Amino acid sequence: MKTNHNCWLFVVAALLCAMPRLHAQTISDVSFEKQGEQLVVKYSLDKPCDIRMRVSTNKGRTYSLPLQNLSGDIGKGIEKGERQIIAYSLTEIRGVEDSLLRFCVEVDDGSAEIRYEDNILKMMPVEGGSFQMGCVRKGVAKHSYEAELPVHDVTLNSFYISSCEITQRLWVAIMGDNPSRWQTSDSLPVEQVSWNDVQIFIARLSQLTGYRFRLPTEAEWEFAARGGNRSNNYVFPGTDGDLGAYCWYGSNSGNVTHPVGQKKANELGLYDMGGNVAEWCCDWMEPYQSGAATNPRGPKHGENRILRGGSINSPSWGCTVSDRCWYLPDHSYGCYGFRLVLDSVEKEDE
Repeated sequence: MKTNHNCWLFVVAALLCAMPRLHAQTISDVSFEKQGEQLVVKYSLDKPCDIRMRVSTNKGRTYSLPLQNLSGDIGKGIEKGERQIIAYSLTEIRGVEDSLLRFCVEVDDGSAEIRYEDNILKMMPVEGGSFQMGCVRKGVAKHSYEAELPVHDVTLNSFYISSCEITQRLWVAIMGDNPSRWQTSDSLPVEQVSWNDVQIFIARLSQLTGYRFRLPTEAEWEFAARGGNRSNNYVFPGTDGDLGAYCWYGSNSGNVTHPVGQKKANELGLYDMGGNVAEWCCDWMEPYQSGAATNPRGPKHGENRILRGGSINSPSWGCTVSDRCWYLPDHSYGCYGFRLVLDSVEKEDE
């Protein structure tokens, strides 16, 4: 039986799960047994990687944050082969019936989960680095590449970016209303929000969670869309040719938005970096300069704010990693949404 958590379940006195494929590693043959106050989880790993484990006490409906204070084959640099994780007096499962338990052994991708009520915002790490920003490759026919030139060198610090576009579910939890045009599912990206609207949302979310969220800079957005330091130099986020496998755009969207995370992810595990909704960035629009830049944030003043990634109405060239769009910050549109960035996953008061 396969769950919507992308985890295989195994019955061994209770149910467990393992992430079958992430970054090409396979975790299989998961089982566990209780020995008094000790819990032993066994699994097989086909390639070296980092490992973490979670637990669910409600039959897999929700999972804990990665468990701490474990021993054995858990953490960084776990070698392939038959492995086991040992936990003593695990408080998370104390008093819980075995029939309610699910354990998930998974590859540790370095992500952090920020929670508010029953919402989980997965933040993916983007290691700092340097790249060429702008239209490096003219992979599709387009009337003009002027706004994407000149190509220039950019260096960025590390940051975290949300794996998916912000959903209507999280927006409603924070703001209390839903401005979106398409509302058939709360896992659809929120849209029809202006840049100014997003700033109010960010302020409230940051206050409620204790994390300092913001929009990505245009340079951060492009670096992440390109795959960061793992980039394969694709024209589109994650691909050169099979755009429909990665993006909801004009040729396959049906002119409606779709639940986030349904298409394939790019090299960094980011979904919908092309298509679905165009994403607000924090920068004012200005023409590119030829000089190298470090952590650029755009001009201090301007008329229009940057949008990136294309949307459900875009032609293929609108979903390239370098295509630029811009709009007035106090205006909203049915295809405009956003994702968020953190400089650190430490809370402001820590």
